[in-house]
Amino acid sequence: RNLVVRLIYPVPEQAGHGIHVRQGLDGRVLLGPSARYVETIDYAVDETQKQAFYNSAKRFLPLVELEDLAPESAGIRPKLQRPGEAFRDFVIAHEEKASLPGLINLIGIESPGLTASLAIARYVGRIMS
Repeated sequence: RNLVVRLIYPVPEQAGHGIHVRQGLDGRVLLGPSARYVETIDYAVDETQKQAFYNSAKRFLPLVELEDLAPESAGIRPKLQRPGEAFRDFVIAHEEKASLPGLINLIGIESPGLTASLAIARYVGRIMS
């Protein structure tokens, strides 16, 4: 317990922040997320990624062993660009031109989306009023 009390980030990678270390609400040490592009949506945990998680964790937690790692969850993160493409900022689009008045699409909001969430909410509120 208390092995990790703050977020630990590696130097960012092209596809994302890299696998980072954090403490879960229950006190467990958690790794991730990773970032890799997929062609189809699949929420199954990919066991072939275990070695990459181990290699990343070992840089910050030298006593960790491969057997210590257990997969927990998988998800799809919003990315607007494909591998090799330049960064594209998120999109906020009022869909009234598509005959969908009142629908605001918030597309591709990843980090720092949470940091910007209050400003985004104010902006969407202005669109709606």
